[in-house]
Amino acid sequence: MHNEKEITYGMSVEDVLEGLPPFEPIAYYDKHLDAIRVQTLDCSIWEQRLDRIMTVYRANYHLNPNGIDDIVGFSIKGVRFLLKELGINENDGPIRLAKLLDAIAKLYPSQSTRIAIDYYTSNFCRGQDQEITISPHDEFERIAA
Repeated sequence: MHNEKEITYGMSVEDVLEGLPPFEPIAYYDKHLDAIRVQTLDCSIWEQRLDRIMTVYRANYHLNPNGIDDIVGFSIKGVRFLLKELGINENDGPIRLAKLLDAIAKLYPSQSTRIAIDYYTSNFCRGQDQEITISPHDEFERIAA
């Protein structure tokens, strides 16, 4: 845990951020939105809803000179409904995110699901799947590596 720093009027952004740990890619379950949220880059984003389940996060400013591949994360909405549809009991413990994405792709095959799977496997998990606990009791549950 980092030390608390007093922030005063007139401090630069660099001064405020000095000493904070660097951004790390994050994936977590948000109980208030009933969504799994995954973000791999610390940048200003906008959300593009692809369908009723998938939303991708895109960088507000192009990360590549040609302006493509600006996806920096995604969210899966309606997680509890999806788990029920897939026959997965949320009380059985952590759920592997890649397994959940594969199951969603089989139940709802779409281009948007393929985009999320491709993004997750190439930019987030890097060969090591992530687990998530779906819990109505926590503000959010960070996915553990």
